[in-house]
Amino acid sequence: METRIRFDELRLALEEFANRHGVDSRRVGKVLEAALKRTFEHKYRYAHPKPEVEAHVDLDRGDIKVILKYPDDEKKTEVIDPSSLSIDDVHTLKNYFVQMIKYDIQRSKLAKLTPYIGKIVTGKIQKVDKRRGILVGVTIDDIGIEGRIEPSGMVEGEVYRPGQDIDAVVLSIEERSAYPLILSRAHPSYVRALLEKIPEVSDGTVQIRAIAREAGVLTKVAVSTTDPFVNPVTSLVGKKGIRLRDLRRRLPRNESIEVVEYDPDRVRFAVLALSPAENAVAAYETEDEIRVYYENEDDLGKAKGKEGLNVILASRLVGKRIMALPISEYEPPEEGVTLYDIREKLPPQIYEKMKRAALVYFKKLPPLVHIQRLLDVDEATAIRVIDIVEEAIREKARKQEEKKENGENA
Repeated sequence: METRIRFDELRLALEEFANRHGVDSRRVGKVLEAALKRTFEHKYRYAHPKPEVEAHVDLDRGDIKVILKYPDDEKKTEVIDPSSLSIDDVHTLKNYFVQMIKYDIQRSKLAKLTPYIGKIVTGKIQKVDKRRGILVGVTIDDIGIEGRIEPSGMVEGEVYRPGQDIDAVVLSIEERSAYPLILSRAHPSYVRALLEKIPEVSDGTVQIRAIAREAGVLTKVAVSTTDPFVNPVTSLVGKKGIRLRDLRRRLPRNESIEVVEYDPDRVRFAVLALSPAENAVAAYETEDEIRVYYENEDDLGKAKGKEGLNVILASRLVGKRIMALPISEYEPPEEGVTLYDIREKLPPQIYEKMKRAALVYFKKLPPLVHIQRLLDVDEATAIRVIDIVEEAIREKARKQEEKKENGENA
């Protein structure tokens, strides 16, 4: 048996609610349906046998029905008249409906904001809370929404005051939070979002491969290119560094930006990541770290940076701990040879070029075109370099084999 109850006043009230909040009336009906189901589940939570609850709402027809089904008795179906709810039940229904419609409205808003994750938005500071961070009101595409910058997203040394305009990157969205936009000024994504406005980055010619950041102090960016005729570092920096100067004005405390070339060879990438240090003469990877050696104390100091920050950020950029060491502590790698190992076999000008090009470790023979491009030399010179590397690798392998044989004979 089924009974349909007509609620003209309820239908009109819900339609007015939907119009006022810009919500589809069918969504309001679905939320009411869910709230009714929850209300009756709550009402009969201690009943025995406990019924299964179904709620159906059709606002277009003004019909509401609630059906109780008993699993132990398939023939027993009870239809409840919602108009007979007690005052407590009505209060429960109202609480469920308000809670669920608020969540539904917010979820609908947030769905429209998903494309803004990873983008920079501007908001106005509402409150600065030492425990929760900065509470921010943001308007995106005429949608008003609240967000928060957690303490980890704040930049040390910056001053934040209520009423102040603030830029931040959207890291994520938490649907059930009162401040659902999770924002940050300290995250590397903030710098990435600024860089993505550069034409060569936005069109994919220059790719950002990694970012390591100490907010308010220094950011390191590794870039590569899909076009062999485009220098990715120069493209990002701009003529006489103008692009980075413009970008730094939007960074907290005018923090510095260091752009380096990405290399799939992690050892060479580590050497490049230690910029502005140059002239490394040896580098190789162990199980725990990448060791990079310098002859000059000034270069070693630049590699480490003030309070070791440069080598720390370079390690984050590469994804493995980097040790910047003086050549006096040099220990040859177990496999391959370094530039330092073959220095006496190279012409002095080629040795210097190889240092500047970060060609300091060889586990296998490098491609000819690779040597020509990085050293800017003719084919004959590149072949000579490869011959020297090949001879050194072969000689090391021979000595290791002799050592192994002598050890076995002993």
